[in-house]
Amino acid sequence: MEWHDIADPAQRKLDDLAATYRIHPLHIEDCRQAGQRAKLATGEEYLFVCLRLFAPENRDRLAGSDLALFVGREFVITVHTGPATLLEPLHASNGARSSDDILYHVLDRVVESYLAFAELLDDGVEELEAQVVDWPRPVVLENVGEIRSRLLQFQRVLNATRHIAFQLRHVPDPLISKDLSPFLRDVHDDLAIILDLIAGPRDRLAAVLDIYLSSVANRTTEATKTLTLLGTVALPPLVITSLFGMNIEYPDWTKSPYVFPGLLVLAVASTLFLLWYLRRGDYLPGGSTACGGRVDRLQSQPGKRGSRCGI
Repeated sequence: MEWHDIADPAQRKLDDLAATYRIHPLHIEDCRQAGQRAKLATGEEYLFVCLRLFAPENRDRLAGSDLALFVGREFVITVHTGPATLLEPLHASNGARSSDDILYHVLDRVVESYLAFAELLDDGVEELEAQVVDWPRPVVLENVGEIRSRLLQFQRVLNATRHIAFQLRHVPDPLISKDLSPFLRDVHDDLAIILDLIAGPRDRLAAVLDIYLSSVANRTTEATKTLTLLGTVALPPLVITSLFGMNIEYPDWTKSPYVFPGLLVLAVASTLFLLWYLRRGDYLPGGSTACGGRVDRLQSQPGKRGSRCGI
């Protein structure tokens, strides 16, 4: 059994092998076009399998590449771009394996790499949860969109790869030994487990988005309450000073030297009263909502019902 490993799909060697093993030109074209979906196709005397690989480039970006396999009775051709570390252990035992056995082991190693990729996505969701609780910024929303896109893409790849494992198990083919059926079922089950694992991060990501939107809404509410408080506190002095700023004749008592201090005391007293009232009603920024304070008071006084906030 011969195994040909090609690290550059543009190599002339691929065309020579296609002529030798009578590989269809469309399958060669699929090898050379990046971004192929995971799929299984049959040729005259071979199987064509296209898999999707995911490997972390760095902490913030995850890249994917294609791995194509041509599996015949006496040959295997693997085509990929750049080094494929998961194939290196299999090359050492090449002579002791059949072509369908190599296909199974490659598929199994690809599925194992999917588990590590799922864990990386889960770690990214945990970081977003910490960010959205501490101090939600617009960049958090961008990160939510990026990880959500990766999860959806990863889910599509998992579904397509599971379909490949299902076809290899249940579609009769002379190139696939019946002895591999239990091993292919194990690969199929592993893919189902990974699909269940990514369901958790997907739901948590939706919760992160809800928390972010709620936090933004709460911050907007706090800013509005602060501006309203400043305007309300400034209202009594504004009304008092406006009364004495009109162009009219005032009574003689307004010319007393005690009027100005009295007005100051009145303005301060009215402002303090407003602050006390707002605090008592839980309208100040940083506290609970006005409806929340009213609910607490009504709950402490059974028999009374309020008309606001649906109580």
